[in-house]
Amino acid sequence: MTGTRGDELHALERRVGYRFADIALLDRALTHSSLANESLDPDVADNEPLEFLGDAVLGMMVTDLLHRRDPDGPEGAKSRRRAQIVSTANLARHAAELGLPELLALGRGEEKTGGREKTALWANACEALVAALYLDGGFEVTHRFVRDEFAKDLADTDEPLEDPKSALQERLQASGRPLPRYLVVAEEGPSHRRRFRVECRLEDGTVTVGEDYSKKAAQQKAARQALSRLDTGASGAGPG
Repeated sequence: MTGTRGDELHALERRVGYRFADIALLDRALTHSSLANESLDPDVADNEPLEFLGDAVLGMMVTDLLHRRDPDGPEGAKSRRRAQIVSTANLARHAAELGLPELLALGRGEEKTGGREKTALWANACEALVAALYLDGGFEVTHRFVRDEFAKDLADTDEPLEDPKSALQERLQASGRPLPRYLVVAEEGPSHRRRFRVECRLEDGTVTVGEDYSKKAAQQKAARQALSRLDTGASGAGPG
């Protein structure tokens, strides 16, 4: 592991709030099978086994937290909420907030074909991270991370978790309006921690802005602002 990679992983540890005894386990959680397949080093292992474990651990812990929040609540509502929380779209959003997409170790072929922008890989990395925490730190460490990381998702079981880009597209299509345009207007920060500023532009002149550590997460934030503008009837250029 290079010094730069180690620095990046230690920065992730600080964001996660846990120092790994085995930093190689965290590195593996972010290693895609494409790199393992291309590598001549037999010790390079991918994150698919961790993804499998993390999926089960995360589902169990989200179930536990939902039950603790509302022990006598209807099973159907809690099941729907769990499905929303552990969905690919929601896990990808959390992965982006943690900076996982930029830390994915991809093979050359996967990188060239846009693998870093695939939200399914982001969600897989999030599950693998949960597994790495579980294997390295145990139940309590992982439970605390899941509780804190997904606190907002768990807080209101009546309000659905949103995918702002899809919601905005559906809203505009329903009213016969053109789809929004997303433009990257700025990129800042070091290559391993690049921050993107994205504008969402509607045909009526509305312009909203989102910033995050991945283009897609920034687009989602800009779309959320645009939805808010539509709800309030506001329009016109300017950051949202």
